[in-house]
Amino acid sequence: MHLAPSRRLVLANTWFMGLGALLATQSGCLGLLSNFMHTIGADRIPAEYVGLEDCKVAIVTLTDSSQYSDDIVARSLTRQLGDQLRGKVDDMVLIRDDKVQQYRDRNGYDALDFASIGQGVGADKVVGIEVSDFKLREGATLFRGRASVRLTVTDVETDVILFAKDIDEYTYPRTAGQYTSETSESRFRKLYLEMLAAQIARTFHPYDFHETVALDGAIASQ
Repeated sequence: MHLAPSRRLVLANTWFMGLGALLATQSGCLGLLSNFMHTIGADRIPAEYVGLEDCKVAIVTLTDSSQYSDDIVARSLTRQLGDQLRGKVDDMVLIRDDKVQQYRDRNGYDALDFASIGQGVGADKVVGIEVSDFKLREGATLFRGRASVRLTVTDVETDVILFAKDIDEYTYPRTAGQYTSETSESRFRKLYLEMLAAQIARTFHPYDFHETVALDGAIASQ
């Protein structure tokens, strides 16, 4: 007897739930249940948007400066986000960031929308990142990054926004900072944009919540 995929999924979920309930009722089995849930990925936080799978995707980052010319923050965040998404989104083909950059160089920076850029570089969808209020310093002697992000996914063929999300005042580190005497601005900027890119990327792939708990510890390795 052959079962439809949806029926097989229901049966599998029922089996997992039943096994989980059995383990939870047995003394000393909570640790085993936790390990089991981790093994099958049931303890992972799901992606908010999964529509990048099986698509050719371009990432376009805009800052106050990059709307009119090339900008190191826009370039770095685009590259960092691409690195974060590779291998984590099934069958996604990422358009090279230098191809997007060359298209914008040829066609201008201030007159193109996301769908036009996507069409120009052969993408199916464009992940648009609009960065505002970007700062790396808190006072004269402390590095502490802050930015707000408007995140969209645009369908190139229809020019329809399929997904939108605001990340307001993303701050890193959350509870402290790094003195300017301990690192350079370029090194701290790279670290901050890496953390911001990871925050954005988690919109598009499942992740383990525990991975986000000790992020401030990355400062210690700088």
